[in-house]
Amino acid sequence: MDGTRLQGMVEVRRLGSTSGEAVFATMDIRRGTRLTAEVPVIIIPPVSDEKELAEFCKAVDKLPEDKIAEIAKLSCLPSAAENIKNDEGIRHQVWSFYKAKKWKDSQGNPLQGKKLQRSVKRTINLCTIYLTNNVQLGPEGKYGSGIFSLYSRIGHSCVPNAHNSWNPTMERLTVHTTRDLKAGDQILVDYTGNVCRTRQQRAFSLFNTWKITCNCVACTDPKINQLRHRMLVIDQALAAYTCGASKEPNFSADHGIPKIATAKEALKAAEELAQLLKRQGLYGMELCRVFRECSQYAFDSESFGKALGYARKELELEKVLIGTETAHLKDGLQGAKYWVKHIQKKVTQRRFG
Repeated sequence: MDGTRLQGMVEVRRLGSTSGEAVFATMDIRRGTRLTAEVPVIIIPPVSDEKELAEFCKAVDKLPEDKIAEIAKLSCLPSAAENIKNDEGIRHQVWSFYKAKKWKDSQGNPLQGKKLQRSVKRTINLCTIYLTNNVQLGPEGKYGSGIFSLYSRIGHSCVPNAHNSWNPTMERLTVHTTRDLKAGDQILVDYTGNVCRTRQQRAFSLFNTWKITCNCVACTDPKINQLRHRMLVIDQALAAYTCGASKEPNFSADHGIPKIATAKEALKAAEELAQLLKRQGLYGMELCRVFRECSQYAFDSESFGKALGYARKELELEKVLIGTETAHLKDGLQGAKYWVKHIQKKVTQRRFG
């Protein structure tokens, strides 16, 4: 089909001459299905923000032409691209890269005049694509960042139907469906990474980074925005309880956040947050995190049956979102499987110890 490229259960379609591409289901797909396990076209090691572009330039310089062409095919909105291309800081970093190479290309051939200008322009264009399409690999870029050909074409929604996750065990970016899909449904993920935010907060993040204006139901229905605001308040209150900030005198008056004083109160709040997420069909990692919090608060409240029940709910949802290859999540009991075992052991000790 003209304008369409097949990728198994999904296909890439061009949306129009200026709208870029998107990914759609080619068949009915069940919740929890792995749509892709993608190897990065390019990967950048974990570095500070100041060194990120320099590392990207180095990596691009070593890429074969077919990989560079693959990156060059990816798109970003013209407004975002122009802002980046006209950024003097970015232009300076690219010129500094070639200066450090003594004005030579990847083969060691001298660059000068128009040839140098073309090389710099191409690298700036690639930087633009990288800055608008790269994915952090792991929490806060623990494993670096990368560009993925198929994933870069997946669109955003604040009510997503898919979840992406870098799996260092597999060394691939996986995308799983979070709900049943029908043939023709567009695959959508949440770019912002946190659904417990108001429409205004999400809009700022989306426009500031990608120049995107989202028109999903969560961004157009005032009733849903009210639910998201309630989610934000609960999320902040639980965070303050966990870090101990809620113990401060006049905490609620100073911060405008309800005070949670006990594990039982925290459990009640976390259970409300879980219900709000499920009510909106938000079966992503946020719900996994809330199930974990419910498990911990239930244990702290000596509700051991609830603690184990929520741990198992987290495990069930984790399998839907990232699969079962979770050896990399063993440290710190990050993975639900390891948390379940931990809670089982702790509950046994408390009951029979």
